[in-house]
Amino acid sequence: MIRPSAVILLFFLASLAGCAVMPPEVMRDAITGVPFSSLIRNAGGYHGETVIVGGYVIEVANEADQSRIVALQTEMDGNQKPGSRDLSRGRIVIEAPGFIDPEVYQKDRKITVAGKIIGSSQTAPDKFPFPYLHIEMTRIHLWPEETVVPYDPYRDDPGPVFYPRLWFWRYPYRW
Repeated sequence: MIRPSAVILLFFLASLAGCAVMPPEVMRDAITGVPFSSLIRNAGGYHGETVIVGGYVIEVANEADQSRIVALQTEMDGNQKPGSRDLSRGRIVIEAPGFIDPEVYQKDRKITVAGKIIGSSQTAPDKFPFPYLHIEMTRIHLWPEETVVPYDPYRDDPGPVFYPRLWFWRYPYRW
């Protein structure tokens, strides 16, 4: 006989497994709980370690044998979706084998990347020092574009519940 608590526990664990966009083997190998600023400062100590980071695409450059994505790093939520740009701690340089289409990975698209740390760097000496974390990509997830639907008070207004509304009460300015 199956206990109801066991069914609830299995359902809860199954729902947690569906939240992440990276496969379980990548999640298992990735280091977690390390702040992005620590990864940049101690990139040599984390060299070769797998990390999962998220952010917004800044630019895509294709070379003869690889592609390079520069992204603005942001904190991620529980689903590994990049959050607000205001909380960025640096930039990510992602090196990927093959061709990455710049028309698909357009500026300001959200991405989540898993890859191995290969180092860190800063901007040119004559500019303000800005940190970059270099990653060799193993997996990437491009988040779908979000569309904002404007609020229409006459379409979205549910109206009073206690009596039915006639059509002219719902659309007073659309005769």
